[in-house]
Amino acid sequence: MQISCVIPTKNRAEMVCVAIASAIAQDTPVSEIIVVDDGSTDNTLSLVGARFPEVRLLHRSGLGPGLARNAGVAAARGEVIMFLDSDDVWLEGHVSCLVGTLSRGFPVAYGVTRNCDQIGGGEFFIPESGMAVEGQCLAALSRWCFLVPSAMAVKTEAFMAVGGFGSGELGEDWSFFIRLAHRFPFGFCGEEPVTLRHLHAGSLCNCADGKRLETLLATVSIALAETEASLEDLNRFQSIADWTRQQGDWQTIQQWYISLKQEEFI
Repeated sequence: MQISCVIPTKNRAEMVCVAIASAIAQDTPVSEIIVVDDGSTDNTLSLVGARFPEVRLLHRSGLGPGLARNAGVAAARGEVIMFLDSDDVWLEGHVSCLVGTLSRGFPVAYGVTRNCDQIGGGEFFIPESGMAVEGQCLAALSRWCFLVPSAMAVKTEAFMAVGGFGSGELGEDWSFFIRLAHRFPFGFCGEEPVTLRHLHAGSLCNCADGKRLETLLATVSIALAETEASLEDLNRFQSIADWTRQQGDWQTIQQWYISLKQEEFI
């Protein structure tokens, strides 16, 4: 099985090198690592090229994370795509765990992400224990996005069938997952974390203000409207959107999620 690892990055020279090293260290090797540099003004290109000459480097500008991932997939040769954001790390056994789940007949596989919260302190997990869903996941995704790109694997043909990620900095992954779930069942590879994610000051999930959340909600709403989501699921998401607009701002997406749980939307 040919596996391509796609890493979008921008101005994270040292972080992306840590991410690349975690992919190289896997006991089940990937066939290629593609780093899509989205207009960095630091030394990302030169540092990656010097430390990891085997990595394929693509230079783009101003695409955003979703479209940068799409550019990487377009250049990929693998029949399976795995993603790794430049401030995330694949934990030991990441590749073998996801490949094992795909081998059970799923075109999409995902695992648990352990999140180190450098803003609010402590850690949290996506999905939380007992919250994972396997098989048909559209209804669950209409409530919340319970996976992250760095903890998933998708067969290339399934990725292409739904058109890949959308544009923007928030919601592009959630809407992509919704479109995938509309067409394909998801496999879950177990409660042991496969990915480490850092929520830091430079994270795209930091600064969940009203304007950014409005964009996210609109993006996800469009994706849901294109599916066969039930009227109940559509109404629930609309209730989440309406309540969010009334409340205003949060520091992070995780804090927004906690508020939604407290209000029993999730």
